[in-house]
Amino acid sequence: MTEPDRVVRAMTMDGAFRLIAAVVTDTARGALGAQATGDELGLRLAELLAAAVLVRETTQPARRVQIVWRDVRGGSLVADSLPEGLCRGLVNPGEPTTVIAGGDHRLHVNYSLPNGALHQGTVAVPDGDDMATALMRYFKQSEQIVAMVALGALPGPGGVRAVGGYVVQLLPEATREVIDAMTDHLGGLEPIAILLEGRGKTAAELASVVFAGFAHAELASSELGFGCTCSEVRVMTSILTLPDHEIDGMLDGDPLEVRCDACGRQYVIEPTTLRDFRAQAGARA
Repeated sequence: MTEPDRVVRAMTMDGAFRLIAAVVTDTARGALGAQATGDELGLRLAELLAAAVLVRETTQPARRVQIVWRDVRGGSLVADSLPEGLCRGLVNPGEPTTVIAGGDHRLHVNYSLPNGALHQGTVAVPDGDDMATALMRYFKQSEQIVAMVALGALPGPGGVRAVGGYVVQLLPEATREVIDAMTDHLGGLEPIAILLEGRGKTAAELASVVFAGFAHAELASSELGFGCTCSEVRVMTSILTLPDHEIDGMLDGDPLEVRCDACGRQYVIEPTTLRDFRAQAGARA
């Protein structure tokens, strides 16, 4: 029996480095299955899901983080990482064009700040740069975080056979000596793709390998999984944003069949249910 997807946070005992390590293989399989995508595009979406988890855990685990990978024509991949550990992905939401795997891209990171304002960070991703490089650039430019990032997604059953990555963040306590030692250590590690199938198959194992030789402590570990925040109430709430004449037409018609773009769940909304919900919403207004 395989261990559920997890994310682990750890820190070296000298306070010089913080580590976020995540394995999201089953999570990515769920997202790829709901989006009916695979091959190169599916691998990019899988990496984006791992990236969203790493950003959320590095910046603030209690917030929702959304990352968008957009090509020059407007095609996009979207990954959401939610505080309760649920993750979901979207291929090209609302766009008529296909997503280009190669070429120049832009990486957008969005999340809500404590004061309610929306943080939106964007970095350019030149052709040839991978997602890990783009994420390191984002951390430095938008979060003022100096970090080493590794991300990997390997093709296999369900679109992927292994997906994960890590962030090693440089903290103010780090001295030049320990920075050089960590740089040499990370430079000598196997590529992330090899680690995910070898010494770092789980988040805990990956963390142990990345911090091997450095006294450290695990700070937290939490489970991850594919999931969505959709519900019948959310669907009907969305319907009520339509013009009144369109809603009136729905109330006199057949049951509405609505599919969640993120998770694929099908909802059948009966006209009487929608009518009652509309009346209750009006009474609360």
